Formats: sequence, structure tokens, C-alpha cells
Amino acid sequence: MVHVDGKFYCMNYNPFSVLAYDMAANKWFKIQAPMRRFLRSPGLVESRGKLILVAAVEKSKLNVPKSLRLWGLQDCGTTWVEIERMPLQLYMQFAEVEGGNGFDPVGHGEFIVIMIRGSDKGLLFDICRKRWRWIPACPYLGSSGCANNGEDAELRGLAYEPRLATPVISLLSCFTG
Repeated sequence: MVHVDGKFYCMNYNPFSVLAYDMAANKWFKIQAPMRRFLRSPGLVESRGKLILVAAVEKSKLNVPKSLRLWGLQDCGTTWVEIERMPLQLYMQFAEVEGGNGFDPVGHGEFIVIMIRGSDKGLLFDICRKRWRWIPACPYLGSSGCANNGEDAELRGLAYEPRLATPVISLLSCFTG
């Protein structure tokens, strides 16, 4: 789940759509995903206060090239606008490494990392600069790093921003209440 502006969002995979829970209204609603019949490995991230859907678009009969795309949910809350498309040459490299295993996006601030499942490889996208780049392999995974019971190591991610405000306020209320 991803939290943006008082709402929690998650993917619904059959068929592809986005489910949202509005905390203030205590209601669930459904948002149609863009190009939903052609998406592969969709995921949601929050970036700079906006909800972004990241997915591969793959359908051989489409008149558009296969690619990895990012869509931003507009302020109306029901419309998606494409904000980025991975360059074709980079997507070809990405698709070869990814091999149909899927990927998971993680967003924080102006950055989105696309982590390839079953791999220690990933791509970093800088939203402000509109720049893609491969991140180096993590030297702490695999046979030379941590013990992994003979299995291939992979990167996993979670966007987390620690804050002192909440624990401190709770602690203060214990002393003043």
C-alpha cells in the first residue's frame, strides 16, 4: 500500500485497477488503471506527494512500442497522465535482464528505483532530471556477501522516512497527561 494525501492506494490484479481507501470519508473506491489489459508487473509509488503507477506495457499487437512507463494520478483522482517512458534501447536491456520475472518499484522524493525480481540489479529514475541509470550491483549480496542458503540474492526495498515527531508527541503526552 502507498499513502498519498490522506488516502491509501493498492493494486488490484484481476483486472488491473487501483483501489483507494479515503481515511477521512472512511470509504473505498476504485480507479481504472491506464492501458490495463496490456500492463505487466504494475506497482504504485509515492513521489513528491503524487501517486505514480509504474508498469511495463507489453502487447505484440499494440501500435505502440513495448516499454516501461510511469503515469501520475491527476488531482481529480480518476485520470492518469503518462509522465515518463523508458527509452527503447534502455528498455531492451532492462527486458533482457528482467527476463519476464517482474520488478518492483520503490519511490522516495524525486527518485524511483526499479528493482528486478530475482536479481541484484536495478534502475534509478530521477523524476526532476528525467534521467535513467543502472545502479551498481550490491557488493554485499551473493556468494561473497551474506549467506543466502545457496539461492540467488535479490534486492528488496521499502520507502521509509523515519520521523521523530510522532514518538516524541506520544512520549510527551505520557508525561503531561
